Amino acid sequence: MAKRLTVEINEEQYKALQQFAGAYNITISQILGSYVADLVEIDSNGSDEREFCKQYFDRTYLSWMYLK
Repeated sequence: MAKRLTVEINEEQYKALQQFAGAYNITISQILGSYVADLVEIDSNGSDEREFCKQYFDRTYLSWMYLK
């Protein structure tokens, strides 16, 4: 069963994301859902995608600023 999330981004980011999704004829939900699947390694897009997704996250401030 799908769950609904709220993501807080600014107007400029939202418009850019809409444009990006439109260029690939997919939805924002599909983009974010695919990323989440790779990040949590459930129903992912493959081992390379999981690895690169984790590497990306590890490079963001979120991984070290909020590390428990």
